[in-house]
Amino acid sequence: MTDLTGLTEQSDLIDRYDPLDPETLKDPYPTYEALRALGGPVWSDRLDSWVLTSYEHCKRVLLDHENFAADWRRAGETVPDVSLSVHTFDPPEHTGIYGVLAHSLMEMASDGLAKRARAEIAARLDALPAGPVNLVTEFTEPLARWFIPQALGLPEFELDVIRPIAAAITQAMDGGLVPSARKPGVEAQGKLADLIETWVEELEPGAPLRELVDRATEAGIPRAATMNSLRTLVVNGFTAVPASLGNALHALARDPRILKEQLGDPVTLDRAPHEFFRFEAPIQGTTRLAVRDTELAGVQVLRGQGVLMMFAAANRDPAHFTEPDRIDLGRWPNHHLTFGYGAHACSGSILAHMLLREVLTVLLERGAVLRLAEPATYKKLATVRTLEILPLEITF
Repeated sequence: MTDLTGLTEQSDLIDRYDPLDPETLKDPYPTYEALRALGGPVWSDRLDSWVLTSYEHCKRVLLDHENFAADWRRAGETVPDVSLSVHTFDPPEHTGIYGVLAHSLMEMASDGLAKRARAEIAARLDALPAGPVNLVTEFTEPLARWFIPQALGLPEFELDVIRPIAAAITQAMDGGLVPSARKPGVEAQGKLADLIETWVEELEPGAPLRELVDRATEAGIPRAATMNSLRTLVVNGFTAVPASLGNALHALARDPRILKEQLGDPVTLDRAPHEFFRFEAPIQGTTRLAVRDTELAGVQVLRGQGVLMMFAAANRDPAHFTEPDRIDLGRWPNHHLTFGYGAHACSGSILAHMLLREVLTVLLERGAVLRLAEPATYKKLATVRTLEILPLEITF
């Protein structure tokens, strides 16, 4: 007789898995551990995808552009033109725009920008009211929304205009769970791309972002693709960048020894953001579609089926990371998957890394003490893991 116990347990676990469940939002890692213990990809009807939680399997899919597509058109899906960007193209089409973005962002992430960021961070910390405050609304989100325009050379965000657009795009990242969010997200993408077009046209020749667009044009990259790709950088100011700041500060408040005992030298300060990105990934995962029927880790994936790579689970895989549930700022090399891997590694991670490094630098230089006043709460989002309330007190 065939033993169906394992199959039953697997089915029950994946059927119960709901990324938007309040308990999962509070702490998804026990669920990720249980899914990873099943040993391979698991099919979820709720997510309409194979779910991958091991580091090895996620990395394999990220590197296999022949069989698994970021560009869903290759698997027979229709993708709105406004959604085509550096994140949705595959090599070789992807290579040109990614190279231009990465090169330009490395130039933008200058010592001058780092110095301005440190001064802004110090000023915003000094302006915090006494006692516990919600650091999300009082520090991390405002800082990120100041920093991204500074880095890209854009005018200061008009938040009344940008905030609802960014919110719609962020909600659409959960379109597989909330289908009603898809259409508003596509419409918001178009609005933001149009805004960026206006901003770029108003820039003086020689401005960093204007030069980025000119380089892309010279490389033969369609202007629409460039604008759409710049849109993803702007949205980072409302998603991954503030999320990574809040998640790191939350971790420091829960264990003050990290700041006192693990930080100190410039090398560790530069590496530390990667460990915070690994430990609490601001982007929980992303999906590829199978281009053709293919075998993956013992299961048959059919053309057009989704493969959801849970980066946050892979980043806690003990088969790849020693003591994965512990923050170790000396962990190096640290090949986490938070911002992807290989050709599709997110170029915006350059800016997220810089800002978190400068926040840590200022906190360390000023001998900051972080105290969590009460438990933090997370926004009801599946793709972006970001805090809604971080009741924190910072003293010097």
